[in-house]
Amino acid sequence: MLAYLLICLLVLTKASLSKEITIIGDSITVGATKYIKRYIPDAVVDAKVGRKFQEAMDRILDLESKGLLKDTVIIALGTNGPFTIDEGLRIIDYLQSSGRQVIFVNVKVPRWWENDVNNTYLELKKLRPSIKVLNWNYIGNMCVSMHMQCFREDGYHLTRTGSDLFARLIYWYGYKADSQ
Repeated sequence: MLAYLLICLLVLTKASLSKEITIIGDSITVGATKYIKRYIPDAVVDAKVGRKFQEAMDRILDLESKGLLKDTVIIALGTNGPFTIDEGLRIIDYLQSSGRQVIFVNVKVPRWWENDVNNTYLELKKLRPSIKVLNWNYIGNMCVSMHMQCFREDGYHLTRTGSDLFARLIYWYGYKADSQ
């Protein structure tokens, strides 16, 4: 319990600006949706088991056509495989061309592509400094090192504790934090 509280304190930082958000994710987001909605009731959450980053643009266009693409778009993809810098830039440039803030959530997944995905996010941040990359990988590794049981047996799908921390990360760093 103390470890959980310490992680929660790590995830709780300054709060100043709230905004409308759309979250596009995979099974990790599916599992955390209940918790995300607890913290951000008006969030548009578009998540699907097995979704890959390559599907993000189609989801963006569909949500936009329905009026569901908000001013801040959080993309939590990469659990199901890597993507290229060009694919990431296409998403960023499209969203920023209409004045939207772009936030990515990196991954904690015991697969060969974990480092590739997280390094791609870091490279995108270098190329487009106005984006944010939320460091779920760091929080997930802290969960493991503190024996908090945030993950199911597969090492990446989330328990209730993990889902709550994932949602808090999105809430505090993606929803409440300054949009610098």
